[in-house]
Amino acid sequence: MSDLEFSVPEFNLLLALVHLRGSGTTAAVDAAFGPYEPKKSEKDGLSAKGLITIRKVGRAQVWELTDSGWRTADELLAEPAPAKMSNRTARILWAIIGDFSRHMGRESIRLADVYSAEPEDEPAPGTLGERIVAAFHELTGGNPDWVPLLVLRERLDGEDRAEVDKALTELHATREAELIPESNQMSLTDADREAAIWLGGEYRHLIGIGVR
Repeated sequence: MSDLEFSVPEFNLLLALVHLRGSGTTAAVDAAFGPYEPKKSEKDGLSAKGLITIRKVGRAQVWELTDSGWRTADELLAEPAPAKMSNRTARILWAIIGDFSRHMGRESIRLADVYSAEPEDEPAPGTLGERIVAAFHELTGGNPDWVPLLVLRERLDGEDRAEVDKALTELHATREAELIPESNQMSLTDADREAAIWLGGEYRHLIGIGVR
């Protein structure tokens, strides 16, 4: 059982990121749940609990679940509904979620296992370039935006690095996508630098589609 105290908005943001497979931006949250701009207090609250990390990359703020965040989400779904959730329909739905949670516990299934694979009824596009574009639109909800290459590569987990770099270069050359450096180099983590692509004599850290 989780021993952390949550506000309902914090709780909502935590589970929203679970649905988004662990990483989200404002655009991705909007696309999945309608207009929804998490408040600074909600994001800071989850960050202070060690459940998410918050990074500003370009103009986008990226929220990512930590390992502790995934574990806490597992625990929360096994608990009674939050006290402030008084709506009868919400309580009924929560009872159903509890049924699923108990089944997952018996079968040793974790939330990270459920959300680690792409839905089977949505076959991936044929070419790697098409898969990259599809992954980008999943992350942004189809909206013009900048996405860190680190986040994109995590979504493309399993694809060959060299082949991904080749496909990214082709997308940039044909102007189907744009690759740019991060202007605030101090904001980059070692993982961001590792995920960058060397292109045109400089490292590019962000990908955008339809941004200009």
